[in-house]
Amino acid sequence: MYLSSYALRLDWSTDLLVSDGLSYRRILSHIDETRPDTLAFSVMSPEYEAIRILASRLRADTRCFMLFGGPHPTFCQDLIREPFVDGLLFGEGDLSFPAFLEKFTKGEDYTRTEGMHFRVDGRLVFNGPARLIEDLDAVPFPDRELMAKGDPLHRGYTSHFFFASRGCPHNCSYCFNHKYNAIFRGLGRVLRRRSVDNLLKEIAFTKSHYGTRYVYIDDDIFTLTSEQWLEEFAERYPREVGLPFFCNVHVKSVNETKIKLLKRAGCRVVCFGVETGDESVSRELLRRDISNQEIIELSGLLHKYRIKFATQNMLALPVRSPLEVDLRTLDLNLKCRPTFAISQLFFPLPGTDLAAYAAENGYLSPGSESSGGGIPDRTNTYSALTFRDPAEKMKVQRLQKLFGLLVSFPFLTRLLPLLMALPLDKLYALLYAAWLVFTMRFRLERSLKSPRQVLFYLRSLYRSSIFRSK
Repeated sequence: MYLSSYALRLDWSTDLLVSDGLSYRRILSHIDETRPDTLAFSVMSPEYEAIRILASRLRADTRCFMLFGGPHPTFCQDLIREPFVDGLLFGEGDLSFPAFLEKFTKGEDYTRTEGMHFRVDGRLVFNGPARLIEDLDAVPFPDRELMAKGDPLHRGYTSHFFFASRGCPHNCSYCFNHKYNAIFRGLGRVLRRRSVDNLLKEIAFTKSHYGTRYVYIDDDIFTLTSEQWLEEFAERYPREVGLPFFCNVHVKSVNETKIKLLKRAGCRVVCFGVETGDESVSRELLRRDISNQEIIELSGLLHKYRIKFATQNMLALPVRSPLEVDLRTLDLNLKCRPTFAISQLFFPLPGTDLAAYAAENGYLSPGSESSGGGIPDRTNTYSALTFRDPAEKMKVQRLQKLFGLLVSFPFLTRLLPLLMALPLDKLYALLYAAWLVFTMRFRLERSLKSPRQVLFYLRSLYRSSIFRSK
């Protein structure tokens, strides 16, 4: 949506095709009707294999310039060697993308655009990274109309996402940020933040034009800012926007003063990472210097100020006894009593240190961690790791699907040994998806949903690939 706004500024027209679930004939027919000059693919690592197959077919059937960008091309820049890729954009694209479009429009040489690589007549042109944009207030508001073009049901969607900042300085081994910060070291500040005024203008605009009822401020860490910024936000947000909102916090970047300010602003839900209940695994493997006691204390403060909260938890880690570690994570969540415990299977993101560790220590097929090959096409379908005991792997995968229900209904933990032993994987996958959607969109948002929105959620649930097990 951001890149579409840049294109619109330069008098391009933009369209969106959500290829998931569409037949190739329908995709090709849409391209024939719209006749684009450029096909731009935004790719996450789990999606790459499906996109690779699609792009290979489109290369044979269209003459469009094919541009790849997004997370996977950023960390796997050798994708420019693929015969169906004409251009690859890595990083945020705020400077690279409009610079490329201007040159492309004028027929000028665009192959020296920083932050992009190109294939021209079989010849590869590599360029260095572009600088990170410093002034986030200069970034245009995202083109939210684009989503309705891709799926008309989006037009009735009243929960919208916003970003107050970009960047994360933490060095967690499983997250893309440590790799991303290395790529762009010396090219701008890691953490950048919009002004309160600019953020509130976008939210107010979206509220008036798209009927926003619930706000997700989805920064990696919303509270990684000064108390002065939060004070201004807490003072103005209720008056100028007045909608309930969700945000992400970090145990090390929030205190009682900041929690009071969030409450005053109208924050309804916060989310923070627990990841694992095993402190040695957290410290030594994940590079998170956070104690269980700090997590329990933050939970206590959120209960005190009656702010609902969700925890992020990562199961199936590359450790000797994964089930034992995951049961400790479950125990910690039961002590914290979150409104909802989000559980995810560890996903070996290409280029991250933990993916490399998993491969080097026999938990992952060689090469998978750098190319994205051999890993699940959805993050919570099944674990990509090789366990010493296949039966333990099945138990961990089942625990992950049941995790949120177990934390919300602790009495079910008495049945956990039996539940992990039963081969009810598709049922557990359905329960996982249904409880996640119901909790996030109904229990936590607590806003009325139109029939159109309910249809949107049900269709998203139906399309989910987590119903496949392995």
